[in-house]
Amino acid sequence: TNSLLGVILPLAQICFQWDDTRMGAVMESFLGGLKDPRVSSYFSPIANASLYADHPSFPYKGIRNGAYINTKADHIPFSKVNPNFNDPPNGGTTTTRRDFTAAEVFFLKAEAGLRGWAGAGDPKTNYEEGVRLSFSDWGAGGVDAYLADNTSKPWDYVDPVDPRNNFTSRSTITVAWNDADSKELKLEKIMTQKWINNFTN
Repeated sequence: TNSLLGVILPLAQICFQWDDTRMGAVMESFLGGLKDPRVSSYFSPIANASLYADHPSFPYKGIRNGAYINTKADHIPFSKVNPNFNDPPNGGTTTTRRDFTAAEVFFLKAEAGLRGWAGAGDPKTNYEEGVRLSFSDWGAGGVDAYLADNTSKPWDYVDPVDPRNNFTSRSTITVAWNDADSKELKLEKIMTQKWINNFTN
């Protein structure tokens, strides 16, 4: 209702009141492929296992932006945002978006350090601290294992409803920092974590 405007997050308004948005396919690719525990803070798992048969241990499914759609109903069963983002009368507990977090500050410092800016500090230290603060902020566990993971990569996306929406991931990054990586690869890791952290912004 109009009385909720200004209280409910726009993301939740679109998802719960209008039923018009779901997890993005790129989010699925990164959060699932990188085994990111923050996924449960962002999205809701789905009950229909046939929709996530391409990754049975990850019960989430997103939809590709600009997807081919025959009818809205086809993708309604895909992952909604976490109910915590709903309006308070319907059980939501999060009514403000994270605008400029401590985690983001460390990702910005990591990027600045990578570019050689004076006083920015060590890129690796800042990158890892940004991830740690993000996990803490979003209530996720397992940050040490996540930061050490040098094998998991974003996976290809499969749309179980319409294969025209399938895509091969263009990113092949892992989470673990590697000083031997190129500057561009390090920057991609920093920006990926900044993007994941800034969900709702």
